[in-house]
Amino acid sequence: MDKAEYSRLKSLADLGIKDHTRAREAYQALYPVWKEGNLPDRLHNSFAWVIYYHVRHEQLTMQSLEARQALAAYLALDVEKPSRLHSRILLMATRLKARDAEFKFGRFFEMWGMTNLTDEDWQQDKKEGRDGVVTFVSVAEHAIRLYAKELHESRAKEFNPDFEPLLVKAIKQYPTQSLYKYYLARLYAASGRKAKAVKAYKKLALITGQSYVWSDLAALLTNPEQRKAALCKALLLQRDVNKTGRLHLGLAQLLIKEGLYPQAACELRQYRDIYTRNGWHLSDFYQRLRHSVPADTQPLRDNRALYQQSIAVLDEFLYHDLPEVALTLTTEFKDKRGNKSARLVMDGGKAVFLPAARLLTDSQGNRVRHYLARIVNPDDRPRVVTLRPME
Repeated sequence: MDKAEYSRLKSLADLGIKDHTRAREAYQALYPVWKEGNLPDRLHNSFAWVIYYHVRHEQLTMQSLEARQALAAYLALDVEKPSRLHSRILLMATRLKARDAEFKFGRFFEMWGMTNLTDEDWQQDKKEGRDGVVTFVSVAEHAIRLYAKELHESRAKEFNPDFEPLLVKAIKQYPTQSLYKYYLARLYAASGRKAKAVKAYKKLALITGQSYVWSDLAALLTNPEQRKAALCKALLLQRDVNKTGRLHLGLAQLLIKEGLYPQAACELRQYRDIYTRNGWHLSDFYQRLRHSVPADTQPLRDNRALYQQSIAVLDEFLYHDLPEVALTLTTEFKDKRGNKSARLVMDGGKAVFLPAARLLTDSQGNRVRHYLARIVNPDDRPRVVTLRPME
């Protein structure tokens, strides 16, 4: 490339960077030169900024294919990484994914380089809203969520090795967010690390009451009683009946193995009703289970009693690793809503509150004052999960 042509392209690039309305003109001049492999290294950084301003200025009207081509060109340039521009390009890619479901964000993020996230990329943006301060997720969070979603949808068993430490950092950065703990548990399961996955899901179950935690955990458990209890818990927690079909089938399979045919038939009926109502295809697995139940079986009306009975199995499964701590009952009172409550204290004086109905009485009918309890989050909003009299 001679000096005149270089100067022309440099001038166009500078103009597009300075005046964003001219960014398209600069892009259209530089792109074919880059495509042919003739763009001088000295112009790579300028072309990178032109790409950014071109896509940013026209992102609402630009065709998705053109935006993808522009971002692909950026990834091929020899530019500084990490950098302010590199972070802006990542944010631009998250926005493109929001309007273009076909855009393979996961592949882009891998090529962008997960290790290129800066401290600023992890900072959440806070703005004053009508109802107070509103917190927006950071660029890093956007990227992690999109990448995790694509991994899950593709049922991938392999993933970029940089993603796991990224999740670990996200958990440390946002300790109150259970979402990143869930992604890590799911990653362990997908990569065949079953013991780690079970342990991670158990920790999640202690802090969040989401149905998907229990349904995922059920798929990992080998003990039939624990698996049945996990499915029952998932069914009790799932408020959207249209999402319970797979759970009903899994539970029906276990009940058939136990010879509990009326209960199994109840689960199969609920699955059938959901799928028929929505016009969905009844799976071959359902048909096989249905033929495993004797034809003269009368299904129970519902299995809620079974669900409740199975929950007790989860207490030992979830909480046996937690140490028991001593609690002493100090007062019983009515809270602001008129509910009877109790105040108990640990050694050291930290208070724990729970409904008075959970307190126990001895054989003479006297209130038990000294207990052994297992507590979730003992240092932050402690929650009593098991309670028994101190012997």
